[in-house]
Amino acid sequence: MLRPFGRLLRRFSALWNLHPPVGIVVAAPQSVCLQTLITAARPSQQRLHLRDVFAEGRRYYIQPRDDGFRMASNTSTRRNGQRIRSRVAAFVIGTFSGDESITLVRLRYRAAPYYALVALFVPAFASSIIFYMEWPVGVRAVLIAVLFGLSWVTTRLEAALQVGEMVFFVQKALEDLPPVSVPELAASHPDVVLNNRQDFTREWEKFYRQVQKE
Repeated sequence: MLRPFGRLLRRFSALWNLHPPVGIVVAAPQSVCLQTLITAARPSQQRLHLRDVFAEGRRYYIQPRDDGFRMASNTSTRRNGQRIRSRVAAFVIGTFSGDESITLVRLRYRAAPYYALVALFVPAFASSIIFYMEWPVGVRAVLIAVLFGLSWVTTRLEAALQVGEMVFFVQKALEDLPPVSVPELAASHPDVVLNNRQDFTREWEKFYRQVQKE
């Protein structure tokens, strides 16, 4: 009974896949990474290389956590002579791992549930009117489904947009820290067994004969 429900839940969660997984490695301790992000979240003329992340009045709100941070973001629009900030549609949750010299920053994402509930208010109100219209049942059902479908698509796109902007901010801010240089393995190395398919086949047959003898 639980397996079909689990598969259905995983498929529904996949629909809210807001961004591919991201991992960033920098040569700095975790405290420096967190402080760099908090500092970069404040616009300053001394950090003009970050001006693109503040386009459209975008702001970032970083909350430190025991193993990393949680981030939210929104933009501002002018309406009736007043600046109004948009609602938070998603969160980016970053986790730190590593030692005192190297930090791996992993990012995962979560949609804001209350934002989805607010976004469903308008189609729910319109559906309550359509439901009592003297139209065929099929027409009313299609219209209500379209309203909720458009609302869901709009909500997901807004959440994905906010996540994309926050991921770009984290990547841009951490560029100020030293990168980690990963040593490359030489093309010819005594520990490298596979150079081509023939080498692999020869080594596999050798291993197979040794196992058979045992």
